[in-house]
Amino acid sequence: MKAVIFHDVGDVRVETVKDPVIQEPADAIVRITTAAICGSDLHLYHGTIPGMMPGAIIGHEYVGVVEEVGPQVQSFKRGDRVVGAFHVACGKCRTCRRGHYNQCRFGGVLGYGVAFGNLDGTQAEFARIPYADYTLRRVPDGLSDEQALFTGDILTTAYGAVVNSGLKPGENVAVIGCGPVGIMAVQSAFALGASRVFAVDLVKERTELAAQLGAIPVPSKEMDAEAKIREWTDGEGADVVIEAVGGSATLALGFELVRGGGRISAVGITAEDTFAYPLMASLVKDVTFRLGVANIHRDIDTTLALVQGGRIDPTVVVSHRLPLEKAPEGYRLFAERQANKVILQVSK
Repeated sequence: MKAVIFHDVGDVRVETVKDPVIQEPADAIVRITTAAICGSDLHLYHGTIPGMMPGAIIGHEYVGVVEEVGPQVQSFKRGDRVVGAFHVACGKCRTCRRGHYNQCRFGGVLGYGVAFGNLDGTQAEFARIPYADYTLRRVPDGLSDEQALFTGDILTTAYGAVVNSGLKPGENVAVIGCGPVGIMAVQSAFALGASRVFAVDLVKERTELAAQLGAIPVPSKEMDAEAKIREWTDGEGADVVIEAVGGSATLALGFELVRGGGRISAVGITAEDTFAYPLMASLVKDVTFRLGVANIHRDIDTTLALVQGGRIDPTVVVSHRLPLEKAPEGYRLFAERQANKVILQVSK
């Protein structure tokens, strides 16, 4: 089969490799029809994720058709059209039983190297999906590949961040970063009852896309984001801040934008190891701060329903559609910020 192979920093290639096979009784083999390049894939591309070995298949956003299942798989059969979570979970360990699938003792991230389970990725013609009964979902009738695709990663990541914030209907939300995850957070906040959403980003074009979805654009290169949001909230600040960039600068901005007694929910991926937590400001403002990787298994059914019902349109972030063979060009465009979201069309 053809697959996107990591060779070195800035060097990914489409090559022919062996087809995957069932290795464990709970596995499924999925023929990939549509994949995508995720913003977190750029961390691999830039060399900031440890444990990436030359020759590894990368990618973790995918929709496809089940080709084969192991003897323990009960929920799926050959021919089922499926979308899958970017991280796998056994569904049976103590953390999974608690609903913390992102902390599964036996889990891992597809296509993310030795440090994350050493699992082959899904930017390929076929992929082995461990724990298929828990990791996969059937694509509802009527949904396109692109509509379903994002429920396995960035849409559900963003939705989960809003859920984790404890948003109450009628509250104001500030979303920091209007890349693909941020745009999904804007839509998720409205779906969960936000009265107003402030879309904060240095890139004006990104805030303009958010404005098309009903958000108040706050291009922070042109205006003081804190002053603007306080103006709109009678001097208080946002009830909820969703940080969708990753890094100390945007986290610090979150503490400036949130009101006293408000909540910050951060899901931006970062390679930084430390962050100077604003302890006194957080104490005085009585701020709740939550940071964590996405728990896709917990929320994917809800996001699939929201997309199916027309409440959220995740396809608005797509800027490029390329065949799998052009994946290296997609990575280049994404890395150079010439693309917002790249779809890889693998097969029909």
